[in-house]
Amino acid sequence: MTGTQPRPQADPLREPADEVTQFATVWERSLPRTNFVPGGRARRLHVLQTLTRQMLTAVTGPAADPQAGFRVGRDLVDSGMSDPQIMAASVRFLRLRLLTDLRITGQDAADRLTVLIDQLALGFATTLQDVVRRAAEDVGRDERVAWRTHQQHLQQQVRHALLHDPLTGLPNRAAFTAYLEVVIAGKPTARIGVCLLNIQRFGAINDTFGTTTADQLLQLTAHRLRGLATGRDYYLAHLGADTFALAVEDTTGPDDAIKAADAALPLLRHPCRIDGHDLSVTAMAGIVERPAAQSSPGDLLRAAAMALTWARRDNPATSWTLFEPAREALDVRRHQLTHALPGAVGRGELTLAYQPIIRLRDNTIVGMHALPRWTHPEFGPVPASEFLDLAERVGVLIPLAARLLRDACARAATWQSTPEPPMLSVDCTISQLRDPTILTTVTAALDASGLPPGRLQLAIAQEALHDLSDDIAFTLDGLARTGIHIAVNNTGGPAHLAESPVSTVILDPRLLDGIDAYLPTYLSSTTTLAWLIAMFHDLDRTVTAIDVDHRDQLEALNDVGCDTARGGYLAHPMTGTAADQLFNPSNRPPPTPR
Repeated sequence: MTGTQPRPQADPLREPADEVTQFATVWERSLPRTNFVPGGRARRLHVLQTLTRQMLTAVTGPAADPQAGFRVGRDLVDSGMSDPQIMAASVRFLRLRLLTDLRITGQDAADRLTVLIDQLALGFATTLQDVVRRAAEDVGRDERVAWRTHQQHLQQQVRHALLHDPLTGLPNRAAFTAYLEVVIAGKPTARIGVCLLNIQRFGAINDTFGTTTADQLLQLTAHRLRGLATGRDYYLAHLGADTFALAVEDTTGPDDAIKAADAALPLLRHPCRIDGHDLSVTAMAGIVERPAAQSSPGDLLRAAAMALTWARRDNPATSWTLFEPAREALDVRRHQLTHALPGAVGRGELTLAYQPIIRLRDNTIVGMHALPRWTHPEFGPVPASEFLDLAERVGVLIPLAARLLRDACARAATWQSTPEPPMLSVDCTISQLRDPTILTTVTAALDASGLPPGRLQLAIAQEALHDLSDDIAFTLDGLARTGIHIAVNNTGGPAHLAESPVSTVILDPRLLDGIDAYLPTYLSSTTTLAWLIAMFHDLDRTVTAIDVDHRDQLEALNDVGCDTARGGYLAHPMTGTAADQLFNPSNRPPPTPR
């Protein structure tokens, strides 16, 4: 934000000296002229400049000061701007414009502003009541009766302003919550449904066409929904910005709430023309329906909001999604795992298991494939595919994979075997290949452990070969030049193999699904397998099969010339300690005496 500049003395109201003055000027113009303020417009503008600075300090200061909002509401009344319409207009203006006009960003500032505006309304209402009470105490008995009536009227106006959105005139979130509380308490044996309706890409409409057009869209939407709610006895509210809510009482099941969404969504999607702009609006809905006795307003709104998130994510065809407790449990689990994952290594929850890789022609163990394992204290074992995906989403996959690689290399460096020590195989994702530090990370793990590069194999996904950008191609070539083996998890044919440094092809485990002597697919599956392996051998690549789970699969792999394999039928994954004992006989525990 810029500093305060000197203002010309000729007309201080026309040429604001800084952003605060500009903001206060626009604020002043947005207020209704319903109160006499000593000093006129200049006095109003001076007061609003002072209050703007107070709000700015409270939003951007080093520590939150919720009472600043209360003081601003109090000062509005004390300065003569005591009409509830002024309070309602100020609340709306500050909520929509303060952060944007003064170029303030960040979730913390937005959260502070929400609290400050609530406190402003409270400070305004409290001070107004005090002013009315003090005035009433100074007049005679007859006049006091008139003042009391006026006070009640003002309180009703303030209460209405606090419980209604000033733009659409609809009940706001506070009123909707209070309504749900009354319904739940009054009808504990009934059922209730809540439908959240969201205008999609409303922010883009606001940015493209301006706040005036966006406001008119909200007013038109409110008008359309009000007719529906009145005709069907729904309770309608505007929860803020682009979200409306419908409450459906005495439902008999989810279908009643779904009907409300089916009736409302076409109204929101109907084309409209505002200020010369033809707007085509899309909308989504999140629905929850359940017994009132099992609900609270907060639970209903949270469940409907979660269903709305699901609708945005995966249900564009129907535009609505019904809340499901089982899906909520999965989401809650995913969120808890996401928060727990960054510290899992330090807590000793993340480990590595090792599965032997068998050379089929002589049944010799020639390698060990490292498999990440996470045992969560509450959820137990978490599948590697799940927590590695979470790690990538929260941005901890790269350091997590580096830590596991260091641990695996350090352990593999101690393994001894004849005629040669086993190779270590580790999975490597596309995200890791795109990391500019991967070469440094891998070589550092090898150097720290003393493991020769020729004993490390990195297994990459097929997609890495489809996306041989300059960065990935350079990374794969650099890794191969150090002596590291590159294997690819193949889910198709030999595409891009010839020009890549891949030395081993890992077969898609689905190729083994039809290999069962009792299935009619046995012959065709083995024929396909033989053709693929021969083709990879022609390209001078060795072939590894994974997930070998029964004897027919193993015999077929032997018959068609597969080089190596791993799977439950050959050997189950083992702990690091068990792997140490396998390759270092001196570490094996002594036999139990008979």
